[in-house]
Amino acid sequence: MRKRSGKVEEFDRRKLEESIRRAGASPEVVKRISQRIEPKEETSSDELRRKVAEELRRESTTLSGAYMSTKNLRIRTSSEAKAGVARLNEELLKEHGARSGGHVMVRHKDREAKMQVEASSELNPQEIQVNKSDLEKLGAQEGVRLDVRFPK
Repeated sequence: MRKRSGKVEEFDRRKLEESIRRAGASPEVVKRISQRIEPKEETSSDELRRKVAEELRRESTTLSGAYMSTKNLRIRTSSEAKAGVARLNEELLKEHGARSGGHVMVRHKDREAKMQVEASSELNPQEIQVNKSDLEKLGAQEGVRLDVRFPK
């Protein structure tokens, strides 16, 4: 598999199944979709994502949409972030049709929070910054990955 960075790594079915599960798919759907996906070595991660979304669409358009609008991002605290505000890379926001002032759903395990978005050109596209109190409400620790679902 070819990652966006250009790095080539072996296909990991566990990662695929986890990403489908995070979109809300039942264990049965996760298994069915996972069995249909057999990427070639030259397949890019973007191509794989589109293929999974296409397969999910056959099961449920809602699941397909949730899969495409959810990113798994590393969480960091920021003294600049106000409570209830998630700071995200502005290019990532554009990619998902989101903007400052809008909202995203942030989930860690069984805890979820609707947060207002603030764009930042300085942030890594694979990170989200929040206030320390929001991190605690989510029951997360700095550096863990959590799900960020963008509005459709």
